[in-house]
Amino acid sequence: MVYIQSNSERTLPNDFDSSCALYGAMGSALDYRLTSFDEVSSGKFDSLIRQRLFVGSTEFMREVFKRIGLMNVRLPMNSNREHEIITLAEAHERVKNGERLFIKPIEIKLFTGLVLDGVRHSSLEKLSEETKVMAYKVFDSSLESEWRIYVHNDKMVDSRNYSGEFVINPDYNYVNDIIKANKNEFPCAYTVDIGILKSGENVVVEYNVMWAIGNYGIPNDIYLRLLRDRYFEIVRIKY
Repeated sequence: MVYIQSNSERTLPNDFDSSCALYGAMGSALDYRLTSFDEVSSGKFDSLIRQRLFVGSTEFMREVFKRIGLMNVRLPMNSNREHEIITLAEAHERVKNGERLFIKPIEIKLFTGLVLDGVRHSSLEKLSEETKVMAYKVFDSSLESEWRIYVHNDKMVDSRNYSGEFVINPDYNYVNDIIKANKNEFPCAYTVDIGILKSGENVVVEYNVMWAIGNYGIPNDIYLRLLRDRYFEIVRIKY
């Protein structure tokens, strides 16, 4: 049985990614149930969380994990890119002094990663200036193309272009080297976003956890399988 996030009326999947999970379940002949956020937060399914697969948005999955005491499920901090842990206040000060920084939250999905370059960002306005972020130097060369690599059991199972020129492909030898380097510390399913610079160099843009990640066009059955395997790896391991 797969419990898939629905709208509040439980008549439709919550969003596109939930729809992909639904079609993945149907294509794999799996039973499914459309389930609202309110049902999960009520505690109705607490006894099932470690035995059944739940799929949904970041907010929905956070609530699922919170119900069994898992508060901050994330990838290892290693991202194959040099970064610093600083506060938002420090980041803003460095930008005032002429730096350009790409920042991501320490807390998963607190805001979407963005480039700080002096422009006002509404997603940061309600956050404390003491909020900790990961800060990366902005690439010297512009990104011509970006690809999401889906990794399962230390192998690339699919790749999809999500930004820039789709005819500019990543260097898959580089991709495989990245996956091999992560083998002993990364989970069974995750994604790595690869950027191709104007210079032709391949770089890691970011990693993402495979429990509330978007489907950028991979087959729905594969998408659901990756979500499933990472989900059960999380809920059946003691942290």
